[in-house]
Amino acid sequence: MPKGFNWAGDLNGHKNPIVRKFYVPDATAIEKGEPVRYVAGTGIQTLNAPTTFEEAIIGVSMQEKEANDGDTEIEVSCSPTAIYKYVSRDDLTLTGGSTTTAVKSGLDDNDVTDIFEGGAIQIVSCASDSNLEGKIVRVTDFDDSDGTLTLAETLPSALASSDTIRLVPGFMAEGYTAWDLDSDSMNPDLGSIGGSALRFLYSNVETMESFWQFYKHQFGSTV
Repeated sequence: MPKGFNWAGDLNGHKNPIVRKFYVPDATAIEKGEPVRYVAGTGIQTLNAPTTFEEAIIGVSMQEKEANDGDTEIEVSCSPTAIYKYVSRDDLTLTGGSTTTAVKSGLDDNDVTDIFEGGAIQIVSCASDSNLEGKIVRVTDFDDSDGTLTLAETLPSALASSDTIRLVPGFMAEGYTAWDLDSDSMNPDLGSIGGSALRFLYSNVETMESFWQFYKHQFGSTV
């Protein structure tokens, strides 16, 4: 499964990513798919505060770089209008559930009712029924007061606290810009509120793929 954010297209119509080589200090480690910034006089750096996204990015790394590997150049997708695909890989631990719901405290930090309606969960672990692991279920409703996701079907066994899921937004979240990144900047923080890192564009709930733009860009301010 690919990590982080991977180039998927560009609103400017380019068929290929706009890629530049940037100077990067040899001691810096960068993951492929990681958003990065450029600091004059220093070069490419990781983000200092991805959870609040106080910094604009220069783009997303197209390659892996280990610290002190001798490389001082790195390829970065740097278009301010690029679209990036993210495959859900962030496991969320449930705080409750049933045969028709999945409850995750922290998702209620979102300030938009029904923001996850039209999305989907993928069950990663289920203590009551391991046969449910890997199953993708659509979300028909979201209660932003307690983080309850209502499922489109009744499961044969109940979800419960400590079970884990992955979550992808759906059509009700299109255009939403108030999400940030998680602490290592490789995943959207779907529980964040009032952020300014990512604009959600659309998703394919059958494959748990979602498509995003970065809201703060050093070449384009905000998109």
